[in-house]
Amino acid sequence: MRDLPKPTVDTPSMLDLLAAFERLDADSTRRWGTMSPAQMARHCRLFCELCLGQVPVTAPIRWLARLLGPWFLRRMLAKSPTEAPKNLTTLSPLRADPSTELELDEEKARLVAALDAIAALAGDHRHPLYGSMRAIDVQSLVRHHTAHHCNQFGLLTWA
Repeated sequence: MRDLPKPTVDTPSMLDLLAAFERLDADSTRRWGTMSPAQMARHCRLFCELCLGQVPVTAPIRWLARLLGPWFLRRMLAKSPTEAPKNLTTLSPLRADPSTELELDEEKARLVAALDAIAALAGDHRHPLYGSMRAIDVQSLVRHHTAHHCNQFGLLTWA
């Protein structure tokens, strides 16, 4: 997939996102949605792991994503992370089970490792949902998604 929009000027860098997660604590208040801080960190990590091919997706979801993905990605990435729609349906493999007790520091550490793996991507990358993508576009997608959730908890200076 080519020709995805460049990140908007207010899409934070990976370093900005890592600094934002340093500010996430158990008392961080969400502005929308139902996830706790630990659930949000897990969700963002699972999103990264999906991009890395570590989270399985079913064939029907993969087929739908290949069909609608280019349109969806162009539309989403053209917007600021602050303008991304709230409370969208989450793919089941990316949901943090609300009945599971999560340890925030462990979730943050695993998220940081996943973000580092995304930052290390280079060249072309095979995304399990969207197919062939440039690594820079995968990184932009992760930065946009993660910034959206940092905004959910007021972790970024522009949020």
